[in-house]
Amino acid sequence: MKKYIIAIMLSAAMVILGACGSPENKVLSNIEDFEAETAPALTSSIQSMIDYEAEMSGLFNESLTDEELADFKDDQSPLYQNLNERNELAEGLSKIHEELENRAEEFESADVSSSETLNEETVQNLSATLGQLAADVKNVQSGYEEVLSSETAFFESLKSEEADYNTLTDGMREVNGVHKEVTAHYESINEQLAAFQNHSNEVKTALGEDTSDDESAVQVDADSNEEAAENSEPETMYTVEAATSAIVPSAEDAESSAVLITIDDAPDENAVAMAHTLKELDAPAIFFVNGMFIESKEGQEKLREIHELGFEIGNHTYNHFNMQEITPEDTALEIIDTGDLIEEAIGERPKFFRAPFGVNSEASISIAREENMTVMNWTYGFDWEPDYQEPGALSDIMVNTEMLGDGANLLMHDRQWTSEALPDIVKGLRDKGYSLIDPKLIDSEGGVTE
Repeated sequence: MKKYIIAIMLSAAMVILGACGSPENKVLSNIEDFEAETAPALTSSIQSMIDYEAEMSGLFNESLTDEELADFKDDQSPLYQNLNERNELAEGLSKIHEELENRAEEFESADVSSSETLNEETVQNLSATLGQLAADVKNVQSGYEEVLSSETAFFESLKSEEADYNTLTDGMREVNGVHKEVTAHYESINEQLAAFQNHSNEVKTALGEDTSDDESAVQVDADSNEEAAENSEPETMYTVEAATSAIVPSAEDAESSAVLITIDDAPDENAVAMAHTLKELDAPAIFFVNGMFIESKEGQEKLREIHELGFEIGNHTYNHFNMQEITPEDTALEIIDTGDLIEEAIGERPKFFRAPFGVNSEASISIAREENMTVMNWTYGFDWEPDYQEPGALSDIMVNTEMLGDGANLLMHDRQWTSEALPDIVKGLRDKGYSLIDPKLIDSEGGVTE
């Protein structure tokens, strides 16, 4: 009798264990573990990284107010502590990545072909979703290592006594560019989390589980990350005066004794060399581009080189026609097609528009506004006049003309003699006490209105 009872108990135990180890229960258990452990750990880690980024934006802007840039030179400052915290969070994604891959494999190996309740395709969808989620997490981790390396190098560059505004803007542009690639994966992570919940609810419904009380899938709030990136951009300090196209201060700490350099008809024969010269002189400028010069692969490569050197790119129409001598339809083609080619070459549309000969029409101004461009003419320029088609004469008049003054908008062109005159022009302007305005500090509002 005793043996019979033991045999019955063992049989019962085998039945119970068999039920616990059924494919259905294994799938359900894996879902519940993911929802209770892995998903919250993943979103918490990434959200913490985003929160630290928002904090970094504030710390960075505050540190810039110190003329000595002390926080950038102190590896114990809050800036570097923030970097270290984010580095630890990024390293912690390795464990989450491993867990996601293991859970994906468990779903993949779950044999539910004989199950009367589970759909094999749904279970495989769970595996595929976690596999993609694991890949996204890996991309975030590896990309974030590049972000942190870029930020560290940026901070290091600001320690140098030769650091200037170009150092700042170039560094910020590089960091934001690398960061943009990483944050693109956040949306995919949210998509995979939502997809997993949909598939898991299908499984739970098939197994008779109540899903009415299930919370929405945990998500990463990437909006705050985008806001932090926007806040890290330099604040505008100037605007374009409508009547004169002078560049006037719009912020209390803007330098009033400053002028803007612009180069029209680019990139023809000399623009790239001019961009390198200006870069060496630490002299910012706007290069106004004609679409006819960037139709070819060579022209697009020239434009990319100028842009990658840190210069602002403006729209100067396609064929350099007088805007008052063509139809509104042709005006639209002249401006929009040039904007399209510029975007194709450098990945962004121009923010500034200058009409050929400084002659605008109602159509050109209207289209420029629709394209979100600031319209500007200039204060003075001489390099098209026969008397000034020689470097010495041109540099002399550009620096010594009575029209030079605070906010002057200096017009030059893609010409050999202008290229050769640039060093003396920049030196002469600075010797007279003028700083050079970075176009990134010019507000998109303002400019020619009629």
